[in-house]
Amino acid sequence: MMMYASEFSCEYSFDELSIRLCDRWETGLLLYGRAELTSAGADYEDEFYVSAIRLDGGARLSRPNASNNAGSFESELFRRIATVIEDDRTQAGRHAAELFVSALEQSREADYDQNHKFERERKLEALVTY
Repeated sequence: MMMYASEFSCEYSFDELSIRLCDRWETGLLLYGRAELTSAGADYEDEFYVSAIRLDGGARLSRPNASNNAGSFESELFRRIATVIEDDRTQAGRHAAELFVSALEQSREADYDQNHKFERERKLEALVTY
């Protein structure tokens, strides 16, 4: 079994993202930006969560926690955007999941190739020193 890096992330660009507001999908508020999709961990293969969001206007939204004012407008906006992107029942969620799995697979292939090259170089160096 091959071990992969425990944390992987990639960027997902979104445009015209609508969020739930007042118990309905609000299409009058369309959001544009990029979300950082980060691996959920070794126990959750091919799953991700949104770790950061940057809106096209430049605003950076961080995942809410106790130290970054979890009750602020920015925190609530982050939660609503992340909810859409993390939900594979939404169009954006399906696109994000496909992108994440594809990028993760490419990363794994690159890691394998790199490890193979390092091993080959190590063997060549050992031959040269004898």
